[in-house]
Amino acid sequence: MINVFKSLKQTKKFNNHAGQNSAGEGRRNQVDFALPGVTVAKPKKSAPIQPLVRPTEANVARLGLISIQERIPADFTRWKYEFEIDGQVGELSCFSAAEYGGVPHGLDGDIANALIDIFIEQGTPENATISTTGSQILARAGLHNNGHYHAALTESLARLRQATYTMTHAWRDHEQQRWTSGTFSYILAYEYTSSERLTLNGSTILNVTLANQIARSIRSKYVKPLDYAFLATLERPLTRALYRLLDAKRHDPRDLTRSINSYSVNLLEWANECKIVDLRTDKIRRTLEGAHQELKERGYLQDITYEGRGKNQTVTYSYAPTSEPLDEEARQLVDELVRERVTRPRAVKLVAEYGSPRIQARIKKFRALLASGYKPKNPSAVLIDVIQDDEGKYMDPLDLDTNTKPDPAEQQRRLQETAEAIERERSAAEEQMTLQDRADRAIRTIQLLFKTHLDTKQLTKLHSAFLAGELDPATVEKGVTKAVFEKRQDDVLQHLASLL
Repeated sequence: MINVFKSLKQTKKFNNHAGQNSAGEGRRNQVDFALPGVTVAKPKKSAPIQPLVRPTEANVARLGLISIQERIPADFTRWKYEFEIDGQVGELSCFSAAEYGGVPHGLDGDIANALIDIFIEQGTPENATISTTGSQILARAGLHNNGHYHAALTESLARLRQATYTMTHAWRDHEQQRWTSGTFSYILAYEYTSSERLTLNGSTILNVTLANQIARSIRSKYVKPLDYAFLATLERPLTRALYRLLDAKRHDPRDLTRSINSYSVNLLEWANECKIVDLRTDKIRRTLEGAHQELKERGYLQDITYEGRGKNQTVTYSYAPTSEPLDEEARQLVDELVRERVTRPRAVKLVAEYGSPRIQARIKKFRALLASGYKPKNPSAVLIDVIQDDEGKYMDPLDLDTNTKPDPAEQQRRLQETAEAIERERSAAEEQMTLQDRADRAIRTIQLLFKTHLDTKQLTKLHSAFLAGELDPATVEKGVTKAVFEKRQDDVLQHLASLL
């Protein structure tokens, strides 16, 4: 069996004082996460972990069906705008009643994007229905699994179901290479089982049916790439929404393989596309200002310029270069840096500038610094500084980059002290957590490490096993994390698959 899990044997059993439950059933043993000597049928060798850049439906992304604004007035129940495409006038409108909070906006965009991501991951089911949980949707959306976001998820699903979109010459039919018209709701239907009467929670099991137009478009491969790792680094819903819209505008809607380096648009037209409520030009600029700054600081946009005055103002977005090193090792290092929350453009530049050997060594040094107990406020910024450092600012915690061989006894002692300190802090924190909290945290960690390689149904089964006491969340979480850092992902995935 897998070495990292040999010490993770679980022995806890669930029984009443008489050794049977009230229904007269025998004791139910907790499933062993790894039992030396027990043979488990192994699945075929698992495929490589999927890349952080994954496809998303291009019509939804390009049309910006959801207002980028985090908050809107209660009476903002409809919007409508016209645009020119292929020499014809296209039109798109939306209506959603005030009792549902007006038109879809803010976090609704993150929830909607998560649903599409899960739909693609589950193999685009023929009935357009995905089976998932509340915690999985929130995790995909990059949101915390707590009461605040449970309520937000409840409201978002209702809005996405009730909002009605009407389009004329606006939706791209990729198979027929034409523009179509029609009416739809983002979510056609949804049903769920929940322990709470009116609010979804993390363990809620949902069946969500997407609009037929969205499902058909994905099946016909009308999809564009989206950097989910970069998306997860963006702090505000408004910035994430603007990023998704701007990233869609980079691609020619008739040929998604063609992209542009800059995008210019009239400011008022852009406000309509972003579904901004107040259409005064100064207010539009203030609404976009924070998102502009974050996208520029994070290396996605190279520049944002305004020209003209009043209603004739235009805004031009200059995108940062996106060409990546062709070398396979370099591409893997770029993904490694992105997992550490370094933006992809910055990661590409670092790998190209400093080369693979240095990047590998400095990532190793950075992780050793973290393991030694160092807790930076901004880990990605520290990692970049470690890579760029030529002055020896950062000590080698275990002499990783020196020619002096460390004393084995001292090395072991320091490692042991760090491990014990981390374990004490973890144990103290876990004593205050409920089983639900521990299970949710373990699932978030596993999903972060394996991205889409474990599908939603598998993660749901794993979550259920935690809540049923069949697996210990903390034990699995620690074992999986250790194995990933030791680059034994495939072994772990095989073992998890055999259990599920």
